[in-house]
Amino acid sequence: MISDQLLSRKPSLYSFKLNLNKDPDSMSQTAEQTTPPRPDARYIFVTGPRTASHLLMRILNIEGQGARPTWNDGYFWLQAMNLRTDAHKNLMKEWSAEEKKSIEDMEQKCFNNLLEYIKNAEVEGDKVMFKEHALLLNHPFFESQHIYGEWATVGEPQVLKGYPAGLSTTRSSLNKTILSDDFLRTFRPTFLIRHPAVSIPSLFRAVRHEGFKRKIKELNLIETSLFWPRKLLEFYEAQQSNGGEEPLVIDADDMMTSPELMLKYARLAGLDPNKLQFEWEKAPKEVTDSQPPIVQYMLGSLNSSDKVDLGKVAGNVDIDVEAAKWREEFGETAGDRLETYVRTAMSDYEYMRSKRLTI
Repeated sequence: MISDQLLSRKPSLYSFKLNLNKDPDSMSQTAEQTTPPRPDARYIFVTGPRTASHLLMRILNIEGQGARPTWNDGYFWLQAMNLRTDAHKNLMKEWSAEEKKSIEDMEQKCFNNLLEYIKNAEVEGDKVMFKEHALLLNHPFFESQHIYGEWATVGEPQVLKGYPAGLSTTRSSLNKTILSDDFLRTFRPTFLIRHPAVSIPSLFRAVRHEGFKRKIKELNLIETSLFWPRKLLEFYEAQQSNGGEEPLVIDADDMMTSPELMLKYARLAGLDPNKLQFEWEKAPKEVTDSQPPIVQYMLGSLNSSDKVDLGKVAGNVDIDVEAAKWREEFGETAGDRLETYVRTAMSDYEYMRSKRLTI
């Protein structure tokens, strides 16, 4: 449950009303009109928690596509997100110097790890292919403003060091990530979305799992909001006029039900359609038994499957009906909160879904 201290704060990371003043353009930097180099084989898959992103990687067969392997297919900023989540119990301007430095150092470390991965991949002639939940890429500066309002921060957002030569460090108003505009433009972006009535309750179940190492077993305003992937999608859409890559959007239901759509996606993305796989061998028991309990839980359905599980398709969702199920499963209070989160996320989901790839 949420601590009394967190509940007494208004607003807070765990408040159930979104702060409407959440797009602080005035604090953002204006991007220079530059055209950075865009290697042919850099792919970023922008996903979200419980959107079936591991299934996407399985279907695409990224190793077969020539990608350099990464831990868990990506998640370079996972450690940074964990630090930020703990820190957001306070306004950013209230963070201690030590706390602020710890987070900034971790953000830089995550960036360095990504740069090293890209360097090694391209030296070896491998494709750069990784997934990152949109919220992992969030800049803590904009997260704090999203939770508390513009007054939660002072100064300017952190600028990472070590960008490749020729890339500007500036950030435009749509870019709420820790990365610069120019660096984001070096990737071919794909967005994976899933109905909030499926993804958000699924995340809540995962957070409550005993293997999920988190003190507060509640969802928060950052991880339940689709503001972040929508803004990043809008950023990439805006970049097209400057010669940027077209963002491709896949809905998880379409991914699971339409091999034809995935073949079309592969061709548009510059991947090999012949490498896609819709059937595979189940994960060996010795492999799954060696995984931590939370990994076994998170990947349980995929590890035990030998093909796409159509039982995971959302279909036509009636939120009223689903909300009644959540109240029965989690209790009235938690069920009400889930319904609020889901309904709040719907407008951003519908916007992104309107951009999805179709046959």
